[in-house]
Amino acid sequence: MPDTEAPLTVTGYIGRIEPEFEVVAQGTFTKHARFGHQFAARSVSASPPSTQIGMERYLSSGYIKGIGPDLAKRIVEHLGERALDIIKEDPRILTDIPGIGAQKAKALAEAFSDQSILQQILQFLIEHGVSPSFAERIYKRYGDRTIDIVQRNPYRLAHDIRGIGFKTADTIAISGLNMSPDHPDRLRAGLAFTLEKGAEEGHCFLPESELLDKACQLLQVNNRELFFPLLKSAIEDRDLIREPRGYYLPAAWEAEQKIAEFVSSRKKELQSRQNDPLSVEQTIASVQSGMGLTFSPEQKEAVCLASTQRLLVITGGPGCGKTTTIRAISALFQEAGKRLMMAAPTGRAAQRMSQVCDIPAMTIHRLLRYNPGTGDFIHNEQEPLPADAVIVDECSMLDIYLAASLFAAIPNDCTLVLVGDKDQLPSVGPGKVFGDIIDSGAAPVIRLTHLYRRSAESTINDIAISINAGITPSIPSPEQRQSADACFISHSDPDEAMAVIRDYVSHELPKNHNFDPSEIMVLTPSNKGPLGTIALNQALQYSLNPPKPGVPELQVGGVTFRVGDRVCQRSNNYMIDPQGVFNGDLGIITEIHPQTKSLAVVLWDGRRILYKPTDIPQLGLAYSLTVHRSQGSEIPCVVLALHDSHYMLLERQLLYTAVTRAKRSLIIIGSRRALHLAVSRISSRRRNTAIVEILGG
Repeated sequence: MPDTEAPLTVTGYIGRIEPEFEVVAQGTFTKHARFGHQFAARSVSASPPSTQIGMERYLSSGYIKGIGPDLAKRIVEHLGERALDIIKEDPRILTDIPGIGAQKAKALAEAFSDQSILQQILQFLIEHGVSPSFAERIYKRYGDRTIDIVQRNPYRLAHDIRGIGFKTADTIAISGLNMSPDHPDRLRAGLAFTLEKGAEEGHCFLPESELLDKACQLLQVNNRELFFPLLKSAIEDRDLIREPRGYYLPAAWEAEQKIAEFVSSRKKELQSRQNDPLSVEQTIASVQSGMGLTFSPEQKEAVCLASTQRLLVITGGPGCGKTTTIRAISALFQEAGKRLMMAAPTGRAAQRMSQVCDIPAMTIHRLLRYNPGTGDFIHNEQEPLPADAVIVDECSMLDIYLAASLFAAIPNDCTLVLVGDKDQLPSVGPGKVFGDIIDSGAAPVIRLTHLYRRSAESTINDIAISINAGITPSIPSPEQRQSADACFISHSDPDEAMAVIRDYVSHELPKNHNFDPSEIMVLTPSNKGPLGTIALNQALQYSLNPPKPGVPELQVGGVTFRVGDRVCQRSNNYMIDPQGVFNGDLGIITEIHPQTKSLAVVLWDGRRILYKPTDIPQLGLAYSLTVHRSQGSEIPCVVLALHDSHYMLLERQLLYTAVTRAKRSLIIIGSRRALHLAVSRISSRRRNTAIVEILGG
């Protein structure tokens, strides 16, 4: 047992403890390997102060609305240390205190009552397995009705409270409220959650058999028949949508319908003023002259079609001239005096568009003006974009929800040009919108195939082509590399692979191949595992930015941050900066303030963002990124970790996406078996989507 006079850390679920409250914790003493002696609390209770000084401090702390230091002193002088209990028993006694009239007494009584109700609600939630932070959110959402709502149907929490999923609600229902495993509310919530899990795997809907099998497995229920009346009632209530192909959540069904309607409605050519064919040819000649190249027939056709079509799709692999084609089309629109807007799903892709076309580009969220207060976009069907033409790059990353929102904001006579690589990974969210539009045949599609970025002898090109064809590529070893721009370093042991990755990133590539460390990115399929981003970032941080005496650090959620660290924003944050910071934005830590536990990051676009303690958990180290998070990027030198430990994630589109991020050099470190397995799998293509079917393709 530690010295009880010394400060002691208490861990466990602890409800709201107000100033000067006396706390009783029951549990056991423990010793943490890193943080030393602690007390692991099984239960924590708090009671009002038992002294007049403590009661006075509590009442004047601001927790009771309307009471300042002077009034707190008068209340305690009149009622003593039992002031709270006395007021609860008879609020009218407040009128006996000098300076408190009937109206003030009534307001104070209501404030005391509100605090008492809040304490009861928070205590109820915590006793039923809700963490204190979620308990506060639940109370803000439901107010005084919290206990009644949670007792009636705890699964409402999963839909109404951001951050609470089905599993948390299920724990509250089963463990906290003793709900039976086959209760209709539980089974119906399980059906919806199964569809939500399907969306995480990219599916827009699930066939009935698959839905029931997965729901039975999730809920550990063996009788399928229990679900049929619940499916019927959910359909009647419009909580689920049934189509012959399967079951949808309403938002997914509506998004697919809107996308299909938009594509179908754009088949007619523009009826507004056409570009003169001569001006199209002049634009092509001007751009070719300025860039010192000659367009392929496909690129010329893309520019011509952009002048007449209301929807145009352009697809092609890396180095096939997508960006050059965007530049030519943007020049055409500018020459015609059209109001042009340009966007991409990620900030880095938007920045690249801006640099190439010399026209401001932005993320789709910024383009549509996301409103964090409502969770909607300001630009929509009622308030479309003020544009005559919109060009969107990296469209393989569009999920059904973002695509539906984007399409809704496109004016009727506006030209929309969608550009991307259909062979890359599909969106993280549900659907494969870009590929489905191409496969439907309902929109004009230009396929760019001529290589521009690299020579035809490029090893990276050969590797990408082989992967797309389902052929395991022949990649030279470092000894065979010579002038090749790619090599494979075979290591089946993850520790050995990690050591080689560290050596290449910190020594071999900067010293012998003239790459600045900022030009090198380590990609990997996973976050976890011996060669996931967590392990790789820790190792690379130690090699590239080790601790230095006297240099401040900040530890948040098991991650140590230092000045000079490369970091990545891991979720959208619309409140931290007027322009917002978006999932995938990269930056460098330039300041750390230990006193305030805050830090400053300079983002890729030059903005300085101050991260308060509550915002920092949204940051992660970015010496290594997952392949998914790297989409939309061009990286001078890619080091790809590819190992058997990534088994569940290995597949063709992921490997193709990783390889095609590399602009000048590619080093794959791992096992040949993992390489072969990734090439042979095409699982990410198998998503339950219906856009092609709806469009009659």
